[in-house]
Amino acid sequence: MASEGGRRVTSKDALSYLQEIKTAFKEEKEKYEHFLQIMKDFKEKRLDKDILVIGTNGVISATNELFIGHDHLLLGLNNFLPKGYEIQLPLINEESNVGIEDPTDFKNKVKTRFEENSHICESFLDIIKKLEEGKKSTIEAHEEIATLLEGHEDLLQELVHFLPSASGSAST
Repeated sequence: MASEGGRRVTSKDALSYLQEIKTAFKEEKEKYEHFLQIMKDFKEKRLDKDILVIGTNGVISATNELFIGHDHLLLGLNNFLPKGYEIQLPLINEESNVGIEDPTDFKNKVKTRFEENSHICESFLDIIKKLEEGKKSTIEAHEEIATLLEGHEDLLQELVHFLPSASGSAST
C-alpha cells in the first residue's frame, strides 16, 4: 500500500502503529480493542449500526472519536489511508498554540525542557537525524519520540505540527 506521499507502507509500519496505539491506551484496553474492531469491520465491509457499509470515511469518523486527545495517533492513520483521504486536525486557537514558528523552535523547546537530561535530548535529535536521512520511517520516529516525551503532553501535541505523519519526512 502506498501512502499519500507515495512512500510504500510496510507491515512493519502497521505493526509499529498498532503498538503505538496499544501503548497510548494501556490503561484503556477497551479503546485499543475498539480500534481493532473498527479495522476488522472495515476489512470485512461489515455493516455498522446505521446499516451502511463501513468505508474509509467511517473509519476516519470512528477513529476521530476514539483518539480524542491523541492527535498523533489520529494523524498516524494518514499513512494507511487511500489516496484522496487525509485526516487534518482543526486549527489550534491562538491561546493554545505555544508559538512553534518552525521546526527549529520545537527542537529548541525540547532541548530546553530536557537540558538536565541530555540522554532524552540526544535521543530526540538522533531520531530526527535518522528520519531526515531516510533511515527511519515517520511512524517509527513518531513512536520513539512519543516514548521519549511521555508525560509531556504539550510537546506531544506540538509534535504533530513539527513532524506531520502524512509526510515521508520531517520538515526541517
